[in-house]
Amino acid sequence: MEKEIFLNSLYQEMDKGNLQTLGIYGHGGSGKSVLAQELWTLIGKNRANLLETDVYVLDGSVRDLVAPRSFLDQKVTACMPLAHELGSLERDIKALQAGLDILTIERDWQQSKRLSGEKPILIVEGMSVAFLPSALFDVRICLYTDEATSLARRLTRDVAHRNRSQDFVKAMEKERRDQYRAYYEAYQAQADILINQSQNQFVIERNTYFSD
Repeated sequence: MEKEIFLNSLYQEMDKGNLQTLGIYGHGGSGKSVLAQELWTLIGKNRANLLETDVYVLDGSVRDLVAPRSFLDQKVTACMPLAHELGSLERDIKALQAGLDILTIERDWQQSKRLSGEKPILIVEGMSVAFLPSALFDVRICLYTDEATSLARRLTRDVAHRNRSQDFVKAMEKERRDQYRAYYEAYQAQADILINQSQNQFVIERNTYFSD
């Protein structure tokens, strides 16, 4: 299934009311943010909320208190559940599903904004989605890619928008890849739809929600 056909299929399901809460997750640089933005634009920002979960990742001062068991010389990355404020995220998802407004968390790189509970569709995007109960979502989509592609995307994003050096991004990519394979990759099996975007392709490897 080509990407445009896939997006239109999701749109039709959302438009008919069959899909109200979508979860989109994957490792950093997998293309999940782009897919979420495309869906949000397609369904209409007046009809859907986009809840980005990066703001629910705990900052370094908290994560520095622990170390990954298999990588004692590395910092904890977002590949591990303990790096996420999952209780607050689940609360906010349930509030929006119940028709209540929420204010998103403010970070140095992102201002707080109000999401309206009146909008019928909710797209939740970010690594945190993998660690949440599947019952929160009508469908969960997981994306992944090869190391070279994710590094190129990280360099484009983090250097330009988060004021990080190329050397820092490259070093962190190795740590993230190590921990992704050890802790996060297994969560791909939980997705209803699994998409491989290696080398900037779009290949649906598993689709248990609807057929091609």
